[in-house]
Amino acid sequence: MPRGERPLDAGDSPLLTFAAELRSLRDRAGGLSYRQLGARAHYSATTLSDAAGGRKLPTLAVTLAYVRACDGDVAAWEERWRRVAAEVLPSPEPGPDEGHPPYAGLAAYGTEDADWFFGRDLVLDELEKRLTRRRFVAVFGASGAGKSSLLRAGLVPRFTGRVAVVTPSGSDVRADRLDLDVDLLIVDQFEEVFTLCPDVARRTAYIDALLTADCTVVLGVRADFYGHCAQHPELVEAVTDGQLLLGPMGPEELRQVIMQPAVKASCTVETALVSRLVADATGQAGVLPLMSHALLETWRRRRGTTLTLAGYEAAGGVQHALAQTAERTFTSLDKPRRALARQVFLRLTALGDGTEDTKRRLPRAELDPGADVDLVLDRLAHARLLTLDRDGVEIAHEALIRSWPRLRGWLAEDRDGLRTMRQLTEAAATWASLGRDPDALYRGTRLDTAVEWTQRDGVCTSTQERAFLAAGLAARDQERLLAQRRTRRLRQLVALLAVLLMCSGTAVFFAIRAQDEANEGWRSSAAWSVSNQSQALRGSKPGLADQLALTAYRLNPTEALRNGVLAANAARAYDVVTRSAFPSGQGLDPDGTPRPNARVPVPADDVYRRLADRMGPGAVVTSVVVESGARAYATTVQDQVGQVWDVTDAINPEVMHVFGGPVSRIAFDPVGADRIVTASPLAEVALWDWVPSAPKGQQARQRSRLTKHDRPLNGLGFSQDGGTAITYDDAGVIRLYDLADPAQPHRITELRTAQDVTAVALSPDRGTLAAGLANGLLRIWDVTSPGDPRSRVSQKVHPDAIRALAFRPEGAPALVTVGEYDRVMLWDVADTAAPRELARISGGTAGVNGAAFGDTPSKVVTSNDDGTTRSWEFDFDVAVEAICGRVEAHISREEWSQYVESVSGALDYRRPCE
Repeated sequence: MPRGERPLDAGDSPLLTFAAELRSLRDRAGGLSYRQLGARAHYSATTLSDAAGGRKLPTLAVTLAYVRACDGDVAAWEERWRRVAAEVLPSPEPGPDEGHPPYAGLAAYGTEDADWFFGRDLVLDELEKRLTRRRFVAVFGASGAGKSSLLRAGLVPRFTGRVAVVTPSGSDVRADRLDLDVDLLIVDQFEEVFTLCPDVARRTAYIDALLTADCTVVLGVRADFYGHCAQHPELVEAVTDGQLLLGPMGPEELRQVIMQPAVKASCTVETALVSRLVADATGQAGVLPLMSHALLETWRRRRGTTLTLAGYEAAGGVQHALAQTAERTFTSLDKPRRALARQVFLRLTALGDGTEDTKRRLPRAELDPGADVDLVLDRLAHARLLTLDRDGVEIAHEALIRSWPRLRGWLAEDRDGLRTMRQLTEAAATWASLGRDPDALYRGTRLDTAVEWTQRDGVCTSTQERAFLAAGLAARDQERLLAQRRTRRLRQLVALLAVLLMCSGTAVFFAIRAQDEANEGWRSSAAWSVSNQSQALRGSKPGLADQLALTAYRLNPTEALRNGVLAANAARAYDVVTRSAFPSGQGLDPDGTPRPNARVPVPADDVYRRLADRMGPGAVVTSVVVESGARAYATTVQDQVGQVWDVTDAINPEVMHVFGGPVSRIAFDPVGADRIVTASPLAEVALWDWVPSAPKGQQARQRSRLTKHDRPLNGLGFSQDGGTAITYDDAGVIRLYDLADPAQPHRITELRTAQDVTAVALSPDRGTLAAGLANGLLRIWDVTSPGDPRSRVSQKVHPDAIRALAFRPEGAPALVTVGEYDRVMLWDVADTAAPRELARISGGTAGVNGAAFGDTPSKVVTSNDDGTTRSWEFDFDVAVEAICGRVEAHISREEWSQYVESVSGALDYRRPCE
């Protein structure tokens, strides 16, 4: 028996029983050694031995890996683990004589907590100085930097006179609701003006009212929304000399935050705990709510009046205390209530638009009333994960979104579906507010998409949303009935005109024209009905959906239905983990083909689905490249730590190099894989030589530094030939650097767009620069004269942000643009002043971070931050050949009758692939 294990005794605790059952499972699997088990589970033998030792409860991930390696029932063991976790990991409950906790946990310090607020005296002094000189000041800082506490518990008590503190939300972003009859107006969480108010006119009026207010105004803004603020010229002018950047606390400030509240509560803090907390939190942006929560949990585990290091470690520390509390609270719920809690958290999160995901205030009316809902909300609020009031619910702090792996996983699973849910919620609320106006109902593709989403497993809709969709379906049925009646009337008219043929030549002319119009109208109506059927069946019967898309095009060969066939073909494409060159910020290999001896792409339908999954929870793959020796490398950035991985064996990636300083962006040179470019959170950009043969940890050697940006970078990368480095920051400044001499790179072009740039690409001849913006705008410049770049076009091409751009490396000039959530578009850019749309393919593009043309001029490849790629074929004939070459390439007579004849009237059965 391995060291640390012991036999099961009667009366053992749930933890020891659980460990003994794990050992029994290993015995039933043939008594594998822990070394053999580790090879199967991809965990070390020591980790697996400790899991079965019974000293502490292993993590769920380790437990399930152990069970899979022993061929056990994963679902049953997951349920068993949750039961044991609920018993052995309970949080200490507050006692009746506990008094006022010295720490706020996730909640911000309010004005009533001013006596407990410490550590920001220097910043408050500086803020007061600025307010003596300016009537308009904006405080910028990362989420979790303590902006709300600074303004509410720090600034308000120092200010004499009438003060109002407001927080905008979607419905409250109205100029007429601002209380301007005050001396000081504080607008906390100002970024909600952008995240929760889609009405641009209302948003602009709100900002104008603040700028012209007859009082002192202070904004609290998340730093990653700096670019959004820059889109309003008057706001830019107001904060140019009136902004304060709130950075991480220094060691002495952190000591005050730790020690002073404890002293006020008549408690002491172990010296070792203070040192550990300062070490864990120093220099970490957004760490304050995590530290406050860890301190609160440590205080609940105090020994007498002493906060101990042991209590801190038991709580999970800064890195894990919040996730541990959230996971423990969630798993204590039974299965139906866990599903309800999942829906609550998803509805409480607003997905980022080129920014991090944020919290969203949820009106109670959006949740169906019931005892289960009330119980779930009470449990989550009791754990201080949510805050409740009479009218709404919200996440206590956005740190929960960043720090709880389970919630991050939910948000990453189906971002398209979450967008659909959010749009459905807003549309249903609008419909209800307009007295159920039929004109506000969903129609066409939007209705089909929403209905398909509601039929997925785990989806839960509200009563209002269900009523909205039911009304939309009923209206569509009525419209189809009216269309069929119009078609019958047109046919009757044609018959009547045919009878009059013998009477008048004029009647003949009108009869023929009416016949043509009737046929055209009938075929158009029938084709769109069949196309809608195709989209509705995409998730459940993809083969039939392909056939219906092709049938719709055969009925009415328009550009839109042609694009529908391309989209149907693309929807069947696999996400793949490939050994060919991935996009490295700006593209694939120059010729778009795999390197010599590169392995064939692996379908991502099993455990090989995502490189990111193999690299640890939350890993984001920023670039992957294959060098001439067929070795593949990937780069990741997680918590400002940049790493280079050897992913030649994609199942078992290996860390080759870890960068010593903080890194916010990283990308490989797509040609030769011998250079890397990185950016720090302070916008310092460095060029590195990549030498795989060097000792481990020394493969990346810094070669030079590029000119530092004034603002944090939104992106960086290389041109297709690797000869130019490209950077762009959150203020819309784009810079190009010539790398002909890597030891002394020099800047060749700088464009100050004053817009929120989300993607950039350089043409193969380096003479044309394209940029995609957060508002879906495409901008193109002629940069053949680097010192005098000239704007060629500014055109709206996507409804949301452009995620990636790429020029065709050879052949007819073409550009591909990838939208945030919706589609991939191909453009003819022979005339860069007038791009012409060639085709568009609708499909999920969430998480895309690069694009390039593939091994043919009509194929586009996009790369995703989970380490996968996907192909998009724009050649119609190739797409049709692929559809017709699949096993399910024929539609049966019964299916034809159900899905074609039923919506189009009499139409002879014909297989679209014959």
